[in-house]
Amino acid sequence: MLKIASVYSAFLLFLFAPGLSAQDEAQVVEVRGLVSRDTVAPGEMIRAAVFVKVQAGYHINDNAPLDEFMIPTSLVVDENPDFEVVEVLFPKGRRARFAYSESELVVYDGEVVLGVLLKAKEGAAPGPKALKASVGYQACNNESCLPPKEIGLEIPVTVAAAGGPDIHPEVFDKLRFRALQKK
Repeated sequence: MLKIASVYSAFLLFLFAPGLSAQDEAQVVEVRGLVSRDTVAPGEMIRAAVFVKVQAGYHINDNAPLDEFMIPTSLVVDENPDFEVVEVLFPKGRRARFAYSESELVVYDGEVVLGVLLKAKEGAAPGPKALKASVGYQACNNESCLPPKEIGLEIPVTVAAAGGPDIHPEVFDKLRFRALQKK
């Protein structure tokens, strides 16, 4: 009877282990969005920050990996009738070496902030909006890489007759969009 219970336990572990592994993988990277103002008026620009938090012990490639076989981090904002994407901003990654690669790589680890410059279209209807976006990445530790993944998120934006003042300067003063640089 004990032998049957052991075989049954092993079978259950085999059956459910992939699900447990997938749950662990899902927690390697977390994302969230934030905007630079409570409201934006039609025709105005608004900055959005996408925080990408990578679990300790892991890293993801930056958006322009040095090795052509590495999966770059990407940020895609879905088309929206009320907004257009003006610019997407990626910070520079840090250079590092890992056991699975013969060459030096450029990676993000810890928390990294990606930027999106958005413009509310002239005909944007007033009210709260949720811009759908996704972050694509491949998480790796020092030994190997997990399969590439994509995480969806929503960036909340409210359109109003008059745009609001800038908020969260501790985040948005660090994002240097080329489209906003004085010439």
